[in-house]
Amino acid sequence: MKTHISKLVLGVFFTLFCISTQAQEYSYIPIVKPGNQIWTEDRGYYGEDDYHFSKYSLSDEDTIIEFASYKKLYLLSSNNPNTAIPHYIGGLRENAEKQVFYKRDTFESVLLYDFSLSLGDTFTSPDAYPYIYEVISIDTINYEGIQRRVFKIAIFGFNDVVAKWIEGIGNFEGLLFDMNIRTTTAHIWGRIRCYEHNEVLLYHDFSHGGDDCITPLVGLNDIIKQDNSITLYPNPANNQVNISSENIINSIEIFNSLGQSVYKTNVKSREKIIDINSLSKGVYVIGVNTENGYIKKKLIKN
Repeated sequence: MKTHISKLVLGVFFTLFCISTQAQEYSYIPIVKPGNQIWTEDRGYYGEDDYHFSKYSLSDEDTIIEFASYKKLYLLSSNNPNTAIPHYIGGLRENAEKQVFYKRDTFESVLLYDFSLSLGDTFTSPDAYPYIYEVISIDTINYEGIQRRVFKIAIFGFNDVVAKWIEGIGNFEGLLFDMNIRTTTAHIWGRIRCYEHNEVLLYHDFSHGGDDCITPLVGLNDIIKQDNSITLYPNPANNQVNISSENIINSIEIFNSLGQSVYKTNVKSREKIIDINSLSKGVYVIGVNTENGYIKKKLIKN
């Protein structure tokens, strides 16, 4: 009887172990997938205070370009998010062979990524003066509990990395990063600072400074990190946030990572409690308009 029970317990343990192991197994993640996706990319300063950013938005809208179905891609590119307007710039599609294509209405289709490649495989860029590239490494990383493969690409015969592709996200240096520009001019295109899918932050790179996705959108000098006249707590917050001021607060507005207003209210007092249950997890900017001026604060919603 004891032997039977022991075998039964062992069998249950082995089954649970197998289920747990299978849950951690690698599974390919496409770039073009259902839902809305946002890539925030740093472009850096073009002068002392002239900060530029690019923001790509892949919608869930289908469009037909030359008899092929694509997802519509939009671009916001500016140093002032208040004047940045989304511009339709073409579409992305991904086939069953794990190849991702970018197509503008009046241009030829461009192969951006090929995640079907194996270590040591080579491919040729589609440009007029093509280069031969080689996959020099493929690593599997566990990021936010999800396993993704990372491809390092170099010019054939050399070990200098010109691109790093990560499954489900794109190139570390930009969604539409042009490897030939990097190869011919050594130009550093930029970097993907944040990647969001359905308003959930799934990837971020704060290694080059900054600790949020908002800074490129509102300007590095616009978020006042030390201001004793405004108190915001708790931060991070779960359900509600309390905002108090030494001066009368006229109005409060909350902006999401796209720079879009998601909440606005008139106050006319020195304190206001705001219910944030309806907001998705992520980083926001709270704009507080007081009798003494306008102040922006960063808020993290857990």
